[in-house]
Amino acid sequence: MNAQLTPSFTRTSAALALILGAALIGATTAQAQPGMGGPGGPAMDIGSKVEYMTKQLDLTPEQQEQVRAILEKTRQEQMRLRQENRAQIDALLTEEQKAKRTERQLKAVNRQVERLTDRLDLTDEQADQLKALFTEQRQSRALSRDQMHERMAAILTADQLAEFEQGRGRGPGGHGRGGCPGY
Repeated sequence: MNAQLTPSFTRTSAALALILGAALIGATTAQAQPGMGGPGGPAMDIGSKVEYMTKQLDLTPEQQEQVRAILEKTRQEQMRLRQENRAQIDALLTEEQKAKRTERQLKAVNRQVERLTDRLDLTDEQADQLKALFTEQRQSRALSRDQMHERMAAILTADQLAEFEQGRGRGPGGHGRGGCPGY
């Protein structure tokens, strides 16, 4: 066998290594932006990630707890860093720039609620409650994915919540493109 590698083989091997590395990182990344991910991806909640990794890697109960602790610590650190970054950026912005950002956030929340109203047939009261919840989350990012889900569950009917989860790819297995809008 020829010990010399062709440039094409080397590029293919490098690309495969990058894809594998990205997949492994994605499976263990904690919370990310809404709408990102897929099975094992960054938008999954911690419980779903541990469940997914257990199925894929046959984790022992001890490993599951260790992975859960790592993901929770990472999620908390990411939340702290986001809040720190936000404070640093806020210190740089003028009042006009802050107002523009707030306006953009409100428009995004309104679009989210309009889409949900059309899809889930929300009442005016439900739409207002979701607007307030999404606005709170967009401005502070203080609520976890699970907290957002709990608060949404208190606003939506059981049928609406099931439809929401199905539409977000979070069917019975809990895996999918993301969770609640705004986090």
